[in-house]
Amino acid sequence: MKQSPLTAPFQSPLFRVMWVTMTISNIGTWMNEIGSTWLMASMPTSAMYIALIQTAISLPFLFLAYPAGTLADLVSHRRMLMVIHIFMFLTAVGLTLCAYYDVITPLLLLLFTFALGIGNAIMRPAWAASVPDFAPREHLGSSITLNTLSTNVTRAIGPAIGGILIFKAGTTAIFALNALSFTVMIYSLYKWQPKKTISSSVLPVERFVGAFKSGLRYTKNVPSLRIVLFRSFCFFFFASVTWALLPVIIIREMHMSAQNYGISMAVIGIGTIAGAFLLPKCHRIMVRNQIISIATLLLALPLLLLAYSPNLWTLAITLISLGIAWIFSFSSFILAAQLVVPNWVRARTISLVMLTFGGSTALGSLLWGRLSDAYSTHISISIAAVGLLMTLFLSKRFAVANDKLDVDTAAQWAISIPEESIEADKGPVMVMIEYCIPTDKTEQFLALMTDMRANRQRNGAYFWQIFHDANNQQLFSEVYLSESWLEVLRQRQRMTAPEVAVRDKVMALHEGDKPPLISIKIAGKP
Repeated sequence: MKQSPLTAPFQSPLFRVMWVTMTISNIGTWMNEIGSTWLMASMPTSAMYIALIQTAISLPFLFLAYPAGTLADLVSHRRMLMVIHIFMFLTAVGLTLCAYYDVITPLLLLLFTFALGIGNAIMRPAWAASVPDFAPREHLGSSITLNTLSTNVTRAIGPAIGGILIFKAGTTAIFALNALSFTVMIYSLYKWQPKKTISSSVLPVERFVGAFKSGLRYTKNVPSLRIVLFRSFCFFFFASVTWALLPVIIIREMHMSAQNYGISMAVIGIGTIAGAFLLPKCHRIMVRNQIISIATLLLALPLLLLAYSPNLWTLAITLISLGIAWIFSFSSFILAAQLVVPNWVRARTISLVMLTFGGSTALGSLLWGRLSDAYSTHISISIAAVGLLMTLFLSKRFAVANDKLDVDTAAQWAISIPEESIEADKGPVMVMIEYCIPTDKTEQFLALMTDMRANRQRNGAYFWQIFHDANNQQLFSEVYLSESWLEVLRQRQRMTAPEVAVRDKVMALHEGDKPPLISIKIAGKP
């Protein structure tokens, strides 16, 4: 039987094991969220406090996602995931004990939720960066979709179980099972033995601060990445109204029981499953930007309907549409980011997408909760829905690209640089490369150097400029600055196939018996 594109990654035994264990952990996470939300809604608090549950979950992403992504690019993913899952296990145990002894307060509940959010913010970039290690690269799109599906389909399972358990055993049981779910992931990580990769590099691992800056510099010089971050922030800022205020509508305005609330959340998971099977088909007939636009419409229109006509039918339509829209949008943004970056900066890039997701969700939830208290839940939802529709006007000017670049590191410079013993931290370093370009090829050369500038700055140069010799129209000097000699050496190993192609085209335009002359100047005393 021919395997579908979506299920292709399951051919890998490692992917199957890790996907199942993460799914179990996600079930515990969603059970914990519904338990926390229900417990907060049961307390004599305002809608603002209920919305703050989402803020507490998402806010850590704003501050920790990128540092965590930077760290994930420098250390073992397995070790990092082990440590953070142990932290979340201990936090979940603490929440369970406080609930069991009935000492929980709204503030304490928010603090425990925030601590779990910290763990999630640190864990997610490392986990997302590990996904390509579980299955072949040709299945990356399906792997990401399945990973997103695991997160969202458990919205069907986790809340449904959680709703029943709240009704039968109370919130303490939910918190205890969440703690238990972390032990499953800890055991799987303990058993996982990542393949040892033999690196051709003899260079030391990047330091945290340098890696932090180089990741931001890389993103700054990749326009398609900047667009992904901008569009994802806009989308999730307005979409966050769903997680912030749907509990208010369901629990307080529609007066549903814990069991029915769990079933309502499960409907989201049904929509997610449907979206996961529709997404590969959509990718075959539509570009990524169109899929995000469809996700926007699928979410905004039902929200408007729910705001002005809240009943079981409009709620069901909204929940199903939310599940489809969420997996359409989140998978598209993550995939768009992953396919245009090399391995050395992968986790940092993913973390920036998660930062925009978490930050926009946290800030949005805070705003929608405040508006709900000041005016009404329905006005708040209406404003968010209109905001979502307005983001459609961004789809043309800031289109999310459908690029799939060859981002594997390809080769080192064809032109040699001195290999004398130079202290690694010496710098800054100025590299000057002199080209001799025929007059009739000047325009072509300058056009290529525009791409070269982006390549240099992406890979670590913080300054770049092309100079023209005043006495010889055929002589050009490319000058760029790097923070250290070690950073110059790293740039040699970061070149991807498209960057090598640009370099080769420039080299082909050079005229003379010898290759371009390279001059390297290092600041400070020898």
